[in-house]
Amino acid sequence: MAPRLTPLVLALGGALTLSACGGGGGGGGSSSTPASTPASVDVTVTPSLGQFSPGCTVELRKSTGEVLGTASVGINGRAVIPVSGYTGAVIAAVKGSPTCTYFDEASGTDKPFYASSQISAVVDNLRQEFGINIFTNLAATRVLDTSRGSLASGVTADTIKQENAAVQVMFQVSDMFATPVLIHRGSGKVLDNTESGRLATRLAALAEVASGLSMGVASLASHLADDLTDGRLDSIDSSRMQAGLDAAIGKYASDSAKASLTDAAANTHLVTDAATAREQARTALTAGTSLQQARQIFADLRTSILSIANDAGTGSLDQQNALMQGDFQHGVDAVLVIDHLSLMAWAADMLPNPSGPQVSSGNSTCMIPYPFTAKYFECTFIASRTKREYHATVRPTANGVTWEFTRVRSLETGASTPLTGLTGTLTRDAAGRYTASGNFYPMTGDSTRTVASFSFTYDGSRDAAQVWAGSGSLDALKGDGSSALKVVVSDAAGNQGTKSSRFVGSLISPHHRFDGNLEIGTPTVALDGTTEPKNGRLVGSFTDISNPAAPFKFLEGTVNYSQDLSAFNADLAPSATNYIRQTLGFTGAAYKSAGVTGIGLILSATNADGPASQRGEFSLTGLNGLALTGKATQTPTGWVWEIKNSNGITVSYGTAAGSGTVRNADGTVLGTISKQRVSFIDGTYESLI
Repeated sequence: MAPRLTPLVLALGGALTLSACGGGGGGGGSSSTPASTPASVDVTVTPSLGQFSPGCTVELRKSTGEVLGTASVGINGRAVIPVSGYTGAVIAAVKGSPTCTYFDEASGTDKPFYASSQISAVVDNLRQEFGINIFTNLAATRVLDTSRGSLASGVTADTIKQENAAVQVMFQVSDMFATPVLIHRGSGKVLDNTESGRLATRLAALAEVASGLSMGVASLASHLADDLTDGRLDSIDSSRMQAGLDAAIGKYASDSAKASLTDAAANTHLVTDAATAREQARTALTAGTSLQQARQIFADLRTSILSIANDAGTGSLDQQNALMQGDFQHGVDAVLVIDHLSLMAWAADMLPNPSGPQVSSGNSTCMIPYPFTAKYFECTFIASRTKREYHATVRPTANGVTWEFTRVRSLETGASTPLTGLTGTLTRDAAGRYTASGNFYPMTGDSTRTVASFSFTYDGSRDAAQVWAGSGSLDALKGDGSSALKVVVSDAAGNQGTKSSRFVGSLISPHHRFDGNLEIGTPTVALDGTTEPKNGRLVGSFTDISNPAAPFKFLEGTVNYSQDLSAFNADLAPSATNYIRQTLGFTGAAYKSAGVTGIGLILSATNADGPASQRGEFSLTGLNGLALTGKATQTPTGWVWEIKNSNGITVSYGTAAGSGTVRNADGTVLGTISKQRVSFIDGTYESLI
């Protein structure tokens, strides 16, 4: 029979494949003009060459050079300056003093920022919050008249935007005015894959570059400005920047972000020609807010979907799926164990049977040995999921039976092995309720026995329309006594005639716990006579219990699954016409860790058009207001994905080529996608790892 995934794994797979279309940071920052700030506002400015100390001063000026306000840097590395009645271009500068220092990230020491030292930033309109750093200083020197402390003659808001955007293109920075993660003497592994973390990584890399040039990073700021006066950067290139990034990442990157930041470092390529950078920046500025929206899509995908599933397999659901595959790689026969317990009960009631010496359920049988005069019967149980055949001797007692498993045979190799210790009792009370207690055959391939404590009733019939109900527990134990799988059933019921069943309770593996209910109903019959449930519904939540002291829910919702075997013959090879038609739907939420907001998912998928023509649709609600819809279509060479936001920005990705595009609503290209990164038209890109 063609392999099929369980509904849970299919649901997880739907989330996992979302990662194929890419994601990753990018941040909401942009070199375009932000919305006008209110006339009276507290402006927070964060200078950084590493964190600045108290004793340093931040000054804001109008475009004419008139001072708007000054403030000292606080112990948090920021300065807050009240500004009233002004919304035009702003010149900002951090100034040194005899007590002013900054943390040099290359040497790991505080270095003096003398009274003669200064680095600047120029924004085209007053912002409520922005930073000053070596990148902003490089752009600022292109538009300032430093002798007057004002904008140079002829400089407009558009000029400022152009120069700021050009520097961002040169260094592949998406928003150099963002507030970076501040690194100081007490910092540990603090750099993460956020806008602030990525900017701080590049700033720390420049400290390493400065060290390699035998100067402090404050000196590098003025050195680069002088270097660019001829329109080219000659003192720094891609290889030097990559080396600086590697060193900074090794010192300050968090473990969770190290892979993505390292990928970014390896693919950093500086644009050292100012004219080329300006032309590329002009294209990006023309895209306006669309580029910013595209960035935000990927930023939100990274913080939501890609945090739970991504192409590198580092997301929380990727990890959970790997653990789950490990837990169940040897197969699970929980439902069959309950079915075989009821087969024994039926045999106890029916044997000797006037119409014959045996009773059966599917491929499993209980029969009186030939010449049919024995006072006991032998049962053969086929455990299809674990590919084994178990033999047990069952002896009637006054109110039930005892069982003893004698041997097991591999359905794959035919090898037979004796068994000992798998004994138990099946007793019946006056009301006709059976209680199983003892060691039954192992319901998982990696266990040695199933400890049964299960009570059930059935209506006495079997093959035609038996109805049963029960509760209790089944615990598959390994040789060391640990549990491979435990089923705790508060309510279970089945109908043999309609091939339907219902389970309410918990499923507990070494790493996970499922709490909820499973409903299986109505049969579908294959051309070879195979009968399987047609519909299934799983409702509940999955919890990671790997750390008993801190369990957390990682998935909850409803999975609906159906299959149609009417055109399928398991005796023939699967083909374009001989296959099982399947549909899957999932509505619920996934969580990347404890105490965080869930990612809303609605998925639907089907292979109704053919086994190589699967298709699906989805919508998701992530963090920061992310709302996306999309579809996936299987082609002869792979999958084609399309995702859209409400403004018509479209992400397309083909798994065969491992590439895709990000387009504006008018069809213009905003970026390109590979398996591990998305690259935007302004030269920036983000790792998708």
